[in-house]
Amino acid sequence: MRKFLENSKLIVTQKGTGLIELLLYFALLSIILLIAVDLMIRTGEFSMEASGQNVLQEDARFINARLAYDIHQANSMTTPANLGQTSSTLTIVVGTETHTYTLVGNNLEYQKLVGPNTQTANLNSNLTKINSLSFQRLGNTNGKHTIKITFEIEDLKGKKGGPLKKTFETVVGLR
Repeated sequence: MRKFLENSKLIVTQKGTGLIELLLYFALLSIILLIAVDLMIRTGEFSMEASGQNVLQEDARFINARLAYDIHQANSMTTPANLGQTSSTLTIVVGTETHTYTLVGNNLEYQKLVGPNTQTANLNSNLTKINSLSFQRLGNTNGKHTIKITFEIEDLKGKKGGPLKKTFETVVGLR
C-alpha cells in the first residue's frame, strides 16, 4: 500500500503543462493558421482574376451585340466614308436618327442624335477601359457594305501578373 501512495503522489505533482509543451502547441497552431491564411489569400486572388475575365467577356459581348444590332438596322454608313478606309469613329443613320460611336478617353462613347436632342452613354462599364478602337469599311462598290470592328479592352482590376487585356475583332454588314 505504501508503494501505491508513493505512485499517486508522483501523479499528483505532475498536473498541468510545462513550458516546452506550451511552445509545441503554439508552434503547431501557428503552422496551421499560416497554411489556412495562405490558402484564403490564394483563393481570393484566383476569384479576383476570374472576376476580371468575366467582366472583360461581358463588356465585349455587350459592345459587339450593340454595334451589330445598330449596324443591321442602319440605312446608311457615313463614317468611314470610303471602302478600305479605317477610322476611329463610326457614324450610321438609322431612320431619322444618327448614331455615332467613338473612343473618348478610355471609354467607347455612343451618341444618338434625334433632331435637336442628343443622348450620350458609355458602352463599356466602369470596370474596364478601351485602349484602341478602329472601324474599317469593307465590301464592294455596288453591294451592301460591311464594317470590321477592332477594339482592345482592359480590366481595371487586373491580375497579380499585370493587367488583363484582350483584343476583339468582328465583321458586321448592313442589311
